[in-house]
Amino acid sequence: MVTKVHSNANPTRTISKSIFVTNFSDNTTFADLWKICQTHGVVVDVYIPKCRSKVGKHFALVRFIKVTNVERLVGNLCTLWIGRMHLHANVIRFERTPFQQSQPPPPTRPGKIVPSFVSVVKGILPTPVLNPPAMVLDDSCMVTTDLRNYVMGE
Repeated sequence: MVTKVHSNANPTRTISKSIFVTNFSDNTTFADLWKICQTHGVVVDVYIPKCRSKVGKHFALVRFIKVTNVERLVGNLCTLWIGRMHLHANVIRFERTPFQQSQPPPPTRPGKIVPSFVSVVKGILPTPVLNPPAMVLDDSCMVTTDLRNYVMGE
């Protein structure tokens, strides 16, 4: 019996706003960013990837819910300081595409026989189509013109 696991990840994605935050020290943890950003909104996720930005700085993605004005939130986050570092915040430019649970198998053509590895090992092969469709040409389709002096091409 297969049970479906329901999570709050998908509904949270639709009602949340993600903010790109950079210009913080290397030893700043996600908990530090969580505490600082929590003062300006409801934080549901903080992610600091191991890779760095194109400029070579660490960056983080902070997800907020219950945001009424994104520009005001970004402006408030830009006023925050972590030690001697002044945070820079922007709304993310590209949202991640939602993950699809499963895709239907590609449709198989009815005339095509594709045996599986298991069926070959067991010796069970599907019966081939006995009368495949065929095109029959008679003598009226034959070209009788002499084509030796013609040039063919595009």
